[in-house]
Amino acid sequence: MGRPALSVLFPALMVAAVVGCGNYVKRAGTLYADGRYIEAAEVFERTEHRLAEYTPKERSEYGLYRGMTLLVLGDLKHAHRWLAYAYEVERAHPGSLRSDRRALLDRGWFELGQRQRNATTPAPPGTALAASGAPETPLPEPENQPAPDAPNQRSLVPR
Repeated sequence: MGRPALSVLFPALMVAAVVGCGNYVKRAGTLYADGRYIEAAEVFERTEHRLAEYTPKERSEYGLYRGMTLLVLGDLKHAHRWLAYAYEVERAHPGSLRSDRRALLDRGWFELGQRQRNATTPAPPGTALAASGAPETPLPEPENQPAPDAPNQRSLVPR
């Protein structure tokens, strides 16, 4: 392949790679919206290793939809983890969630709190990874920000 062909092909491949990251988030979000929660959870599990490659918008949506998926499946512990992650990305990058998705995050957080207060027995793991007992991959830090409950910090998490 000659240099002119490579100079056109390389940028096209880079665009496809960047767009490809978001496609996993969109696909899983669509599966969630279609009520195909187990399939959505599988897509999230298989693509978690790509999270560091995502833009703040994609990371916040990933956390939102993964958390909501796990909430629907009854995995409250992991739903909390991912909804809190979405809040942290939004805190580090204000506006990374559109207003409708931010409202969904707030509703999901409220629902999670209600379910946690009403839970009398531990919920079974909602996903194959959670059921396997495999160690969780640490979440990439959204940015060097204070902890959610740090003094003098306005929390995005409804109380």
